[in-house]
This record gives sequence, structure tokens and C-alpha cells, in this order.
Amino acid sequence: MFKFSGHIICRLGSRNVLRKYSAPGVTVFKSNKTDVSAINQEENLTNAVGDKEKTGLVAAAFASLNAPDDETPKKPSPKSIKLSHMQQLDSQIGKAADVNSLLLVAENPIVSRRHALKMVSVLSEWSSSNKVKIADFEKDPRFLKLCRILARTPTSQAIGSLTMAEDLSTVLGITGDDEAARLIANLALPQMIKVMKALQQKGRRSTPLLRALSYNITKQPEPIDLKKSADLLFSMAALNFPDPVLLDRICSDVLDCLPNNTDKPAVVNSILVSLGLLRYRHEPILNALVSWLSERLKLLRPSDIASAILTLATVNYIPLDSENIFKAAVALNEDDMAKAFSWLDLVFSLLIFDKADQKHLESTLRPEFIEKLLSAGEITIPSRRKLMAIDAYVGQKYPSSNIRLAEDISVGVPIMYTREKAFYVQCIMETFKSLISADTFLKKECQSGMGFLYDAEFVVDSKCHPVPLNKAAERKDVHRIAVLALDYHDMSRKVPVPLGVNVLYSRLLQLKGYKVLEIPYTEFNPKDKLVARVQYIEKRLKELIAQPA
Repeated sequence: MFKFSGHIICRLGSRNVLRKYSAPGVTVFKSNKTDVSAINQEENLTNAVGDKEKTGLVAAAFASLNAPDDETPKKPSPKSIKLSHMQQLDSQIGKAADVNSLLLVAENPIVSRRHALKMVSVLSEWSSSNKVKIADFEKDPRFLKLCRILARTPTSQAIGSLTMAEDLSTVLGITGDDEAARLIANLALPQMIKVMKALQQKGRRSTPLLRALSYNITKQPEPIDLKKSADLLFSMAALNFPDPVLLDRICSDVLDCLPNNTDKPAVVNSILVSLGLLRYRHEPILNALVSWLSERLKLLRPSDIASAILTLATVNYIPLDSENIFKAAVALNEDDMAKAFSWLDLVFSLLIFDKADQKHLESTLRPEFIEKLLSAGEITIPSRRKLMAIDAYVGQKYPSSNIRLAEDISVGVPIMYTREKAFYVQCIMETFKSLISADTFLKKECQSGMGFLYDAEFVVDSKCHPVPLNKAAERKDVHRIAVLALDYHDMSRKVPVPLGVNVLYSRLLQLKGYKVLEIPYTEFNPKDKLVARVQYIEKRLKELIAQPA
């Protein structure tokens, strides 16, 4: 449960002196004109008055007590009455010793958001210390009223949120983000993970909350077990929140906990899938997870094997002990997959590693398989691009094959840059102007016809002198260069290398006779001076030409 403690300081008029006390949860008001007995009189009168009208009269009386003796009593201002009312609620909350006495405060006609949050925090503290049980108050109308004040939502939604919760972590989902972020530090590790899961389930990507969760989970001394690690990783992937510090902490705990898991492949597979979704190339954890799976192939379903290969293909990594799982993947067939799209993903992943047989590739191009894809609905753009890449590979590698992709599958497939990628490519093209000035030497934004764009095409001779594109076909002593810009989204995290799909694109271009000039964002900085950028490209180009064909 979460705990909430703090110092609440209210200023009672211009004559009051504020004092800060170290004891948590203590609220003290000190006036230079009012002694302790006067404050006790005020509290006694407060307990004796029940309705709103008397509260105003008592507040006026308190105002006169605070006034100097030589001054003529004046009618209290509305602001003074309001402050006295707030002081009243603070005092009652501070004195409450059980659930009923605390929730009596909620019966007040006017309860501020701050007081509602304070009361819920007190209940949370009592619950976490086992002073009370959640069942004692979770259905109490007065507690639901507090939650509605915090949520500012209709009653049905507030009650619905509460009935779905196992503890008070639900309150974090309905309070303001900044308020909730401040409360995160007082939660236990299991509760923090529940909050992260709740955010994922609601699709609520609150940056303040996620940062607070990441920071506080990372500094917890308690180890994160495999199940909690799987939940965290999936939530981070779904919310697109790849915090590197938290990811490293989770991977470290997974390495420690994995040997204790002997027969539960589901949680291992879940962790592996989430790492793929996050594009997180943490090589020690990938080695450990794949080794675990390889030793327990009999426990695995075909979907587990396919998911593992898909993750490895995404981050472009072949673990040390992966021979068995790759053999098992190659041995699978279309009937082993529950969905046609799963078979397509597996074949495409095997193609990335150059481990797909001709029969695997052709099985995805057959009209019968295309019909299976269409029976599940419209074929998505990413799936169409995969089919186009497979078809292009079959055409280059097995030119005698008569099984090819139907033309209508590739019609109308939009292939364009994201805004970030367009900016990065533009910087590269501006740099190329210093090397290749005329448009007759350089072709930009080239549609490959294989499901992807490559950023430029040009031809140079052995001395790196540009050759006009219309004359290149007549010469055999030239080098056809295809440019692939690799921005942040084209590279893996942790260890920044090209993703598996980009490796496949390079191989397809090479099969067409190109030498591929890859320009990763880790080496080419658009903010560098033009001279430095030109020198980098010249150096890379010379290295590329020097490579044997």
C-alpha cells in the first residue's frame, strides 16, 4: 500500500507565524496572539457544532479570540471563515484514530481535494501497517465519495475502478498525474508494478507517473521475480517507455532468478517477446533465455519457438547456444501455427537469418496462403511489405521458381518516411551535394519494389569519381551504390546495431548488384560541421569500394 506523509501548513491571517515540525503527518498552527488554551477552546467548540451555520458562527468567534484586546471586533471575512473550516477538517483528520472517525470527516458538505487525498493517504498508511483491512472501508459510501472527489468522474466510473482494484493503487489511476507521482515513493514494489500494469491496461502513457515508477522501482532492494519482470517489460513495451535504467535492472534480476525456474516456459517466452517489442539487445539476457528454452524444447509449443526466433530476428542477434532452437524452428510447418500471420512472421524471421528454405518462402506466396491471410481480414501494410520482400528474395535467389506473389498484393502499399527519418535523410542528402552536385549523378528516395525505400542511388568509378546514371549501364568498371540511412528507429537499443529487417534490406540490394552504404545515426551527426560530414561519407565510400564484390 502507499503511504503519504508531509507537512501541511496553512496561513491563518497576516498575523500568524508558520512553524515547520519534523513529525510526519503533524499539522500545527502557531499564532503570536493566541495561546494554547485558545486553540483547545476552538477544537472543543468544533466538536460540539454539527451543522454548517454554527460552523460559521464558531469561526467568527475564533476570529475574535485571535484579535488583539485593544481592537474592536470585526465581522470575519469569508476568507477567514473558509480558513477556519479547513483548519477544522485538518484537526479532525489528525485526531482520527479509526476508520469510522476518519470517514466522519467525509460526511462534511464541503471536502476539498486536498483533504480527500489526505484521508485516503491515512487509510493507505493504516492498511499497509495492518492497523485496518481494506475490506473495512472499500465499499463505504464515504470512502467512495473521497474517490469521486479525487477522480472528478461520474459515480459509476469511480465505483467501477474501485471494484476492479485489489488495493488502493487504483487511487493512483484516478488522481492527477503530479499528485500520483508524489505518492509513488510510498508504495511497495508489488503495488508499483500493479500501477504500471493499470496504466498499460488503460493505455494511459503518463510521463510523470512512468518516470516516478521507473525511478522508484529501480532503487528497490527487493529482487524482481520473473513474473513481475514479465509484467513490467510488457507494460513498458505497450506504453513505449523503454527506460534504460529500469530495463537493465529488470534484466539483471531475470539473470538471477532464471535458474530457479525449471518448468515454466510461458514467463520466459513473455520476457523474450517483450524484449523484442522493445528492440532491446541485451546480449547476456538473450543468451540466458534462449539457452533455457533450448534445454527444454519438449516443454515448448510451436508458438513459443516462433516467438523466440521473431525476437532474435528483430534485434539481429544469434545467441551462443541457439542451434537447437533454430533447428526446431526450421522443422516447423504452416499447420503448426495457429494463425497464418504467425507463419508469415516466422518465415520472414528465418529469412533475416538466411535460414529459410525455398519451401518455407514459397509457402507464403501461394494463393492458398494469401486466401488464409485475407480470411482474417485485410492484409496489413507491414505484412504486405514482408510478402514483397520474400517475393523479391525468391526472384533473385530462385529465378526458376514459378511461385510468385500476386501483383495486386503490392499495389497501393504506401512506403514513406516518418518525420524524424525524413529530417535525417535530408541532412545526408545535403551532405552529398558537396560530393555529387548534379541530379544526373544522384537519384533520391528510390522505391525498391521490394517493400522498402532506399534513400539514394549513384555510381562511382574505382577512384570514387561520380558517373552519370544514364551511362552506368554501359560500363563494367563502376560501382553501383545504394544509400541506407539508419536513424534511431532502425537500430536496436542497448547495443545499437541495424535491426534484422534492415540487414535483410541490405542483402536484397546486394543481390541486385548494389554495394550498400549504410549511414547509422550513431556515426553521422546532422549537427556536425559540413566538412566533418563530408569527410565521414568519403571515408565510408572508399572503404566500401575497396571491399571485394
